[in-house]
Amino acid sequence: MKLSPSRARLVLPVVILLLFATGWAVFDRTARKPVPPGQGDGGGTARIDPSAAVPAGSTGSWTITFQAGPDGIEPGGGLVVQFPVFWKWTPPQTESPGYPGFVFAEWSRDDLVLEAFASDLQWVRFTVRGERLEPGDRVAIHYGGSSDDGISEVRADPYAERGQEFLVKVDGDGDEVYEEIEESPRIDIIPGEAVQLRVFGRGGATVGDSTDLVVAALDRFGNLAPSYRGTIRFSHRRSVRGLPASYTFLEEDEGTRRFSFLIPEPGIFSVHAREEGGILEGRSNPIPVLPERGETVLLWADLHQHSNLSDGTGKPDDLYAYARDVANLDVMALTDHDHHGLRPLGVAPWEEVREATEASYEPGSFVTFLGYEWTNWTYGHRNVYYKAPDGEVFSMADSASNAPGELWNRLVETEAMTIAHHTGGGPVPIDWNVRPDPRFEYLVEIASVHGSSECAGCPSEIYRPVEGAFVQDALKRGYRLGFIGAGDGHIGHPGETYGLLGGLAGIYATERTRESVWEAMRARRTYATSGARIVLSARVGEYWMGEEFDFLDVDDAFDVSFEVVGTEPVDRVELIIDGRVADTKYCSTAEVSGSFTMRRPVTETWFYVRVIQMDGNLAWSSPFWITSKQKRAESP
Repeated sequence: MKLSPSRARLVLPVVILLLFATGWAVFDRTARKPVPPGQGDGGGTARIDPSAAVPAGSTGSWTITFQAGPDGIEPGGGLVVQFPVFWKWTPPQTESPGYPGFVFAEWSRDDLVLEAFASDLQWVRFTVRGERLEPGDRVAIHYGGSSDDGISEVRADPYAERGQEFLVKVDGDGDEVYEEIEESPRIDIIPGEAVQLRVFGRGGATVGDSTDLVVAALDRFGNLAPSYRGTIRFSHRRSVRGLPASYTFLEEDEGTRRFSFLIPEPGIFSVHAREEGGILEGRSNPIPVLPERGETVLLWADLHQHSNLSDGTGKPDDLYAYARDVANLDVMALTDHDHHGLRPLGVAPWEEVREATEASYEPGSFVTFLGYEWTNWTYGHRNVYYKAPDGEVFSMADSASNAPGELWNRLVETEAMTIAHHTGGGPVPIDWNVRPDPRFEYLVEIASVHGSSECAGCPSEIYRPVEGAFVQDALKRGYRLGFIGAGDGHIGHPGETYGLLGGLAGIYATERTRESVWEAMRARRTYATSGARIVLSARVGEYWMGEEFDFLDVDDAFDVSFEVVGTEPVDRVELIIDGRVADTKYCSTAEVSGSFTMRRPVTETWFYVRVIQMDGNLAWSSPFWITSKQKRAESP
């Protein structure tokens, strides 16, 4: 099977995810062998050379020098170096000198033998054979560089990150129990020069009220380029107050600048930013400007991101900063894995997540939620969110919370929410035989970097699809689930997309606070996109998308109205009823409004609106449900 370029870029991350899910115990023997640390386990020190910051995506070579601790290492013991596995370092290998990623070791004693083994999980184990490694002995482990058989290059991670770790573990007594040394070496990955401008506005504005947009200079990998000092000029087709004609970036801007302004007339507003004397330019998403303030405001949200505390990139506060100061998101949640990656989400890392989440929350401007990913490889993955700034990690590795029902029982004393994701396949599908608990599960993530889980054969269908695991399959079972999209990002860039693969949520809330956003999500007043900031609303009379109403509450014929503002021209808007395309409106412009006429059904029915742009990007309204009052009282 031939993969598209965007899908091909996902193959390595997916393989790594699956390997970690099934094979991490090969490195971490304690995961399957409950033996306490022995003498010399975790002993020794290590340093890396060169230790200077590395430009993202550049090539080079590095040497990790290990010095044995006071207990040395006995024959049969050894050390393991976990080279960075997240996300695109050259995989280490020990078989082909002169080829990329070659790893070899040097030592000074003639009676010492080290046997190397490279794992597909990007770690290399050096087992001591012959004489023991004495206290103070040094081993130089080269990752790339010159050997007798040629020069090997290593390509560094393209995604900027503070403190990229080369994790070192030691088995001192040969019992196959490896413990981390006290401090493994780290290096910083720094951004390159700016090659693109990104411009992001809010989801909407009101005449006479202040709104804002962010202009950010990024390198070729999407990292924020803090060294940018260019001058940009703004152009737009509507009158505006407070937005300068031009702006020169200063050192204190660190590559990103927020501009506040007023728009005196209703309509669709967008801004084009272009560098003076250069080639950098960017255009904002469309910003609908309403004549007066409505009951709700459209908020852009990415509720699924991973940091380097599990299998992602960057520290928690770095991800929140990118979401706020680059992507100009209104809402974000960090959802690191409970038990997947280099380490479980224990007390110290969970506290780091909690502190970053609370410190980044700015009521009225930027909303954050405390969360984590319950990473169950049998029933599927679900994110857990807390409304309050505190909450516990109920891990899938704990026998008291290793099934969905047990997880939900652990959450009964809290205001929590769970959202299933990549349900239709990908890394692992969702088992819809387990009924979502209506006390906690109101939404489902229909689109992400893994693709769309809408239905079998849908546009941008998720890879490794599984029959019966799609979102429409859940709706056909009678589950009441609204839709969101989310990034499921691992590269430190919330709000980013990968071609047509990505996800974003539109949330209609009364204000930018946790309380309001939480209420909107519980009410399913949400919709999903494939990552593009497509504006979508759908209603049946007084009923919002996501609502449920009675057969008797509508006429024999009723309208499903919609409004769409695309980021590109819209190809078509479709009405999906009980899993089939019931009606289609073909389009050719970015702004589309209209309605579908439905006949009142005679049986319980669900339906939603799907938008397909000419560039392939998608948007889905949350479903509506029509049922009887008795069924309505019994439904989740």
